[in-house]
Amino acid sequence: MQEGQAGVDNNAMKQTLLELARMTGGFAIARHALTRHLRILGYHGLWIIPGFQFGDRLFIGPDQFERRMNWLKNSGYPVLGLDEALAALAAGTLPDNSVVITIDDGWKSTYTHMLPILEQLKLPATVYVTSWYAEKQTPVLNVALNYVLQSSTVPIFTWQSPAHPALTLRLGDKQNRQSIALKLDRMLHELPTVGERLHEFRQICELADVSTEPWWSAGQFHLMNREEINLAHQRGLNIQLHTHRHINVDVEMGMLPAELADNRSFLAAACGSDHLDHFCYPNGRFDPAAAEVLASAGVRSAVLTERGLNPPGANPYALRRFLDGRSVTQAEFEAYMCGALDLYEAGIGRLLPARPAAKSDLGWLHA
Repeated sequence: MQEGQAGVDNNAMKQTLLELARMTGGFAIARHALTRHLRILGYHGLWIIPGFQFGDRLFIGPDQFERRMNWLKNSGYPVLGLDEALAALAAGTLPDNSVVITIDDGWKSTYTHMLPILEQLKLPATVYVTSWYAEKQTPVLNVALNYVLQSSTVPIFTWQSPAHPALTLRLGDKQNRQSIALKLDRMLHELPTVGERLHEFRQICELADVSTEPWWSAGQFHLMNREEINLAHQRGLNIQLHTHRHINVDVEMGMLPAELADNRSFLAAACGSDHLDHFCYPNGRFDPAAAEVLASAGVRSAVLTERGLNPPGANPYALRRFLDGRSVTQAEFEAYMCGALDLYEAGIGRLLPARPAAKSDLGWLHA
């Protein structure tokens, strides 16, 4: 059996077993057994334009996000702010089956679409904001590049970079297109100015026959600007740290102190507040040595993209989450919430071929 087909079959078996567990009371048993564990939900942005749907775990639909939040509001799971939840977890006073909502990156759709839903339902949430693209107000280029190549129907085109010989690109499957997007992004970032990068990016869009509208004007691949970050903070979103340039901590540890300082400086000025002491590892890239650096910088917690619950005594610098996405079924979502997914993966899931932790569809390259 091929690896891809094995993954499909394993996932189908998992969905069947989770549905069976839900129907036979297994979810209730798991919820009771893991009542003292903290649940942390993870989101990124929302997909707000028509047409080709991109980024399963990176952008889910507004309707799906609203359904999830409505279910959560009526579920009986207490939704706590991050500060309150972590203090209670450390003190052993966490309310039964508590959950925290986290949102990564600070995409513009967090402000325009997610915040109104959270406000209507009176649900607290933490947003980890990376600040270089928020400051520059350009699309996040490697994510936008991946979208352009994934949605293109042109099989081959040639791009002439100002810094390299002409490059002929043959678009193949999804993985091949991701690799090309990463290569093009590295080449664009060799150009000396943001203006030159954007000019060449538009050239690539034309060659791939993918319009920049409506997504550019809608801000699909933009982050919140300084004013929107300020207004989100005033309206109750907990703005926290995510590095300035979205670096990969596991291979760029030496940059972490400066990245935290730059990120904190920008967000403190935007929010008018210096209560910035929680962190999210960009792309989920973790190094145990980061804990000491974070603590020295006054950071009290950090979240991963690794899936799981957080028991009493959990390492506050390696908190696990559940990244929701378009492909996540309601049964799988509820299985995480009650703890059945943790029990499944510790039992049956341990006997199946390992799968990588869920992450965004394409990791960022920093500016």
